[in-house]
Amino acid sequence: MKLKRGRQFSWLIAFLLVISMALPAVAGELNLVYEQVVKDSYGNAIGYRTTRINSINDLPYGSPWRDYLNQKLPDGKTIYEYVKNTAPYLSRPLNFTISDRSGVSFSSKDYYSYNLNVYEYVTRFSNNESKTFLFLHEFGHIAMLNSYPPNYDFVGLDYGTDNRHYLDEILPNANTAWIEGWANGFAANRNNGKVFTLDMNSSSVVSFLQNNSFEEMSRNELFVCKIVYDSFSRISSGKAKAFNTIAKTGPHYSLKDFCRGFSRLYPADKTALAKLLVDNSSGKISLNEILDYVNGGSRTVSRDLYNYLVSAGKIKSGTTQTSSTSSQNSSFSGSIWNRILSWFSGLFNSSNSTPVAAAPAASVEISNADVAAPATVPAGAAAPELPGGQLDSSISSINDLSTAQEAYYKAFAEYNRLFAAKGQQNQEVKNAMLKLQQAKARVKELCEQLSR
Repeated sequence: MKLKRGRQFSWLIAFLLVISMALPAVAGELNLVYEQVVKDSYGNAIGYRTTRINSINDLPYGSPWRDYLNQKLPDGKTIYEYVKNTAPYLSRPLNFTISDRSGVSFSSKDYYSYNLNVYEYVTRFSNNESKTFLFLHEFGHIAMLNSYPPNYDFVGLDYGTDNRHYLDEILPNANTAWIEGWANGFAANRNNGKVFTLDMNSSSVVSFLQNNSFEEMSRNELFVCKIVYDSFSRISSGKAKAFNTIAKTGPHYSLKDFCRGFSRLYPADKTALAKLLVDNSSGKISLNEILDYVNGGSRTVSRDLYNYLVSAGKIKSGTTQTSSTSSQNSSFSGSIWNRILSWFSGLFNSSNSTPVAAAPAASVEISNADVAAPATVPAGAAAPELPGGQLDSSISSINDLSTAQEAYYKAFAEYNRLFAAKGQQNQEVKNAMLKLQQAKARVKELCEQLSR
């Protein structure tokens, strides 16, 4: 969901907050607020009443928010239990607002607190994983704010001319894609791998980007999500290492920033990270881009990474000069980082142990003569855009945002599946793209109605 900006801190306030975060006695507080619609005797909405609640039992009987807060996450905890148990580990109070208003959910921070706001449409998803995902996505934004330096805030966000973001879009800048992609990956990890109903364990989930450049892929929030999500599971101790990277090398303003930070902390995992980038980009990432993301742009690489680049067709196989290098393991101390890492560990029930960065082995210098010619690929972007003409009647008749979003995610998954299996020019794929375009158009129209 779209984010809203908060205030910037002065250097003094930032310093004081750093000190306060380091004190074990300092804890966040959960302020659960219910914005209830008030109706007249005829059932017409005439206003809203804001009430702080201390438990689910304070909600009116029959309120859909009772069921929503009692919705169970895959680990067995309810949404209410999750937010209640994790809020004390935040560095400032969390204002969690559930509202009967029509609106688009968002997260932000201000001078005193973090703010997480969800609106009535989230209670009407028919799929439970969609309900839990949306909450976890917004909490993922809070996790980023809490883990980056106190003076960090969401700035430079650009969602395009419609001020919305959708999973199939190439966003205007890498910063926006990183923030939304991180929140998606954070949520999917706690949600059986699901981004709404899209399965991040599927190899075809980013197939729609196959004809885009890698630079464009890095500005798509689902692609960023896929890299983050895969780093958790496809790299040894990847989840703990990713959280370490967030806490120790942030703030990040792009997927590249994150990958560079990860590689600096864990140089022995450069090959594994490079493989994620190559696999998920369908090989579109270039040699220079790989080196920029995982090797700081240097053409001196470990023998392991060199061998992988050969196998991936990025460099030619040949005899190269091997040199001996050594590296001191990076060490970090300070209770602020330990606090953040312990908080991340508590969120995910992971080990409190900090992964150790291994020193790289002997290195190899890549010369210009080693570089393999890039593969010939079709030009143009496969990501769907809004169509012209009339919508299919089964889609145009949808008047509920949650139902429209579910139709969009279902169409998106089907399009990706067919695209991966049959290619862009297949007629069945083109029909699936049209259905996806129409479903997306309906979501946009309903979102615009909510904003009026």
